[in-house]
Amino acid sequence: MVLALAQQALSSLNCDVSWLITTAERVIDGAVLYRDVEEVNPPASILIYMPFVALARVIALPPEAVTVVLVTVMAAVSIITSGRLLDPPPETQPQLAGAAAFVLLVLPADLFAQREHIALIAALPMLAVLVARVAGRAFRRRDAWMAGLGGGIMVAIKPHLLLALLPVAGWAILRQRSARPALGVEWVALALLCVGYAFVVWTVFPLYLDHMLPLLRRVYLPNRDSWPHLLMGYMVLIPAVAVALTVWIARGRATIPATAALLASVGFVAAGLVQGKGYLNHGYPAVALGLLAIALELIRPSPVRRFGTACLAVLALTATYGYAQVAKPYALRDAVVRLGPPRPKMIGVSFDFGLGHPLTRWVAGRWVGRRGSLWVTGSSRQQLADPALAPTQRAAVAQAAAEEAAMLAADITRNAPDIVLVDAEPGMAWIIAHPAVHRAMLPYRPATRVGEITLWVRR
Repeated sequence: MVLALAQQALSSLNCDVSWLITTAERVIDGAVLYRDVEEVNPPASILIYMPFVALARVIALPPEAVTVVLVTVMAAVSIITSGRLLDPPPETQPQLAGAAAFVLLVLPADLFAQREHIALIAALPMLAVLVARVAGRAFRRRDAWMAGLGGGIMVAIKPHLLLALLPVAGWAILRQRSARPALGVEWVALALLCVGYAFVVWTVFPLYLDHMLPLLRRVYLPNRDSWPHLLMGYMVLIPAVAVALTVWIARGRATIPATAALLASVGFVAAGLVQGKGYLNHGYPAVALGLLAIALELIRPSPVRRFGTACLAVLALTATYGYAQVAKPYALRDAVVRLGPPRPKMIGVSFDFGLGHPLTRWVAGRWVGRRGSLWVTGSSRQQLADPALAPTQRAAVAQAAAEEAAMLAADITRNAPDIVLVDAEPGMAWIIAHPAVHRAMLPYRPATRVGEITLWVRR
């Protein structure tokens, strides 16, 4: 825990977490989600950060610090709970606790507190319950209920992550030759939480179903990364190596916990491929459980233990290094501080979601756009470049992009930001091509350029 807290103190939460904290703040302040502030993800992605923000306000600390501390505590509780359910031999407990702490607290690096990170923390006890059932180990009914609620939280955050639990449940059914592992109270708890969450979405956040979901289907979900890039990324390669290494170390007879971890890792890979974006955070749970599977196998005596440990160390350090390479806009931060007033109002003309976040929070600013970036326009480019796109679909995508330009123009005019961050892409040509945006930008002038970004201030 100390190493994780020290690592995060020297780092920063990435753009997604920063934006979701900002969105949670605005919702707490009275903004209507999916109208006054828009987030592409379902409401759970905001709801999980709202307690962090609320507590931060009560104790007068930055939400980022509270988020890091509470997620660290959640990880510790998850590890302790899972360990109690697995009940490993006493001599192996320190190694297993260390391995679990590494994959949950150190491995994420700049992905710390991402939704997938929180989802894995929440779901780990559910996996431990399934392992305990296969091993015939007794456990308290209360623990099964709590584990099921954790699994439900994971599914609520991203429904396709259920794919991580299904292979383990299927394996448990085949191994026990009984459907009992799929009928335990943990599944009842998972289902009840998901049904309750669906009711909340339907009654409290109807705009997600009526407005955001159709927009996502039109412009966001169709855009997928290429299969070569998906299959050659961390999300697939490291779990594949972990499967091969674990099976080799075990001589084809992996332990029950290691097998469950591998199956869950494969399920997380499938979930990432279904999503099809190839983002690092999408692959983190698969990588984490792949590494944990190797560690679970290495606690047994083996003639290849030293070599296996060396391979595990290489994989772990490679993944951690990759997850720690999120760009940090220090030069932009200095330029904003130099040009803007204290607590500047900011907005961006960019397809890059990472341009304004966490930059805005770094300078104690306020993002005044309803969206975190021009994500609709950015997503629409791939579809509009496809000559095979049906005319009706082309018109719908183009209309969504035009509506986003109008939204940006209205946000600039209404909120009068102190600084407008203009990316080289879409750039000034895009601004001129959209008369409403061009008019909104007339009171501004370019003040300085940092790399591909031009900072505009009021004349």
